[in-house]
Amino acid sequence: MNSEPTRYSDRGERYVHPIEAESYRILGERVDLSAFPSGPARVLARVVHATADPTLVDDLVVEDSAVHAGVAAIRSRATMICDVEMVRSGITGYPCECLLNELDITEDDLTRYRTRTAAGVAHGALRAPLGSILVVGCAPTALFALNEQIKAGSVRPALVVGVPVGFVGAADAKEQLIELCSSAGIPFIVLRGERGGAAIAVAIVNALLHLANEDHPGEVPRPATNETREQPTLFLIGHGTRSDEGARQLRSFIDAVAKKRPDRLVESGFIEFVEPELVSSITALAASGVRDVVALPLVLLGAGHMKDDGPVALLRARQSARRTGPGRTERGGGEVNFSYARDLGVHPAILAVAEQRVREASETLSTTLPDAVVVVSRGSSDPDANSDLAKAARLLADGRRLTVPVSEEAGNRRDSTKQTIDPPPPLSTVLPAFVSLARPDVPLALDQCYALGARRIVVLPYFLFTGLLVDRIHDQSARWSSSRPDVEVAVAEHFGSDERIVDLVWQRYDEAVHGEPHMNCDGCIYRVELPGYEQRVGAAPFGG
Repeated sequence: MNSEPTRYSDRGERYVHPIEAESYRILGERVDLSAFPSGPARVLARVVHATADPTLVDDLVVEDSAVHAGVAAIRSRATMICDVEMVRSGITGYPCECLLNELDITEDDLTRYRTRTAAGVAHGALRAPLGSILVVGCAPTALFALNEQIKAGSVRPALVVGVPVGFVGAADAKEQLIELCSSAGIPFIVLRGERGGAAIAVAIVNALLHLANEDHPGEVPRPATNETREQPTLFLIGHGTRSDEGARQLRSFIDAVAKKRPDRLVESGFIEFVEPELVSSITALAASGVRDVVALPLVLLGAGHMKDDGPVALLRARQSARRTGPGRTERGGGEVNFSYARDLGVHPAILAVAEQRVREASETLSTTLPDAVVVVSRGSSDPDANSDLAKAARLLADGRRLTVPVSEEAGNRRDSTKQTIDPPPPLSTVLPAFVSLARPDVPLALDQCYALGARRIVVLPYFLFTGLLVDRIHDQSARWSSSRPDVEVAVAEHFGSDERIVDLVWQRYDEAVHGEPHMNCDGCIYRVELPGYEQRVGAAPFGG
């Protein structure tokens, strides 16, 4: 494995050490990978480079769909679990968990799984959320244990990397994995036969990490030029807030968006409470000489602020620019071209951040997982926006294993070490609620959870930034729980300036620039890599 640090040129390109460059040149002379798709070829090349063994190409099973699934899972910040510390320490730039030395392995575990490594992988896979990446690089017994869980349907990872090494069991464990994953529709990368090891596992994962990061380099900003400055300006439309901290977070988020692509001009305007005011700001931008503007509403759910305030501001700006802009005439010569991007919506990136916030809040409870989650949005008179929150709640409930069963027996499932005896169900108890304008409100949703038997509840503010409504969610949750000593309520953090949401802003911008259809496909398993369903992208529907 190359121990040289990754460096970048002043153009943002990865610096390649001369030894590495010469190594890949020799590799290209000895191994012909032209018949492979680009993704698998990159994985194969890195494995050969790490081992200096071109014959591994014949035994490494790496489909394009598996590379696609792994890259999608990495971009959504999926949990990654491996079998040994050698694998964990070799994976660069991405968190990977190894539970080998963290769990108290019992005699029963050793009887069932035969080795500590196998027990660590088995426990780790059960604790991991749906759509995780599971990597077995050394121990055949660990892969056998994982195969047992896949066969039982206890786990459904986004990708399994199975490359254990050894004369005893390694080849059989890999063939079993191929058969089970093929039957269950789980993506896999496997090195057939007795060869394998940590170096190969690390090479595969690091290749996927490089592929996942290529579309979003970001390490070194590329300097703006006259040519790139001609790209459409991004104009962010924010609602605004009376909260000073909320306004600070809003501006911090806009700064993060601008830093992501320094070759684009980014401006903003706000509907109320925060300067600059929306109509005057976008009118001034239109009059400044820019020719193309993409206006993007910073809203999670598309209600009136997206459907009314934004378009009205664009209309007024067009009218003003037609009258006063440089080089413009009453007939519209040289007018500004306005495009209107869609709301952030119920997107996998938003759901991934929401899941992370719930899991972080769950750490403050006396149990590993809550009994129920209440997802709270602003609330709207627009039924479409309210129904989108219900959709988000259902997508969070399905397959992510966020809660334990809510039942009279729920209390018997826990012990004082914050571990659950049984794995959580695939369908969690996640209820939508609203802090204004719509029902159920927060207390009513908490009442519903309580009636279902929930005694450990996480309340998730479905908001980008803090503000008076987020404060109200905290207050209402505290008042409700204060009269119920048998209940724990933890309020999760709002979303904030998470990099995944920053990337989504630019994805919406690109959609508007390139004229892509704004179809409601963000939650469709045939179009989007949802956790645990990555292999369904582009596939025929059931029964099709």
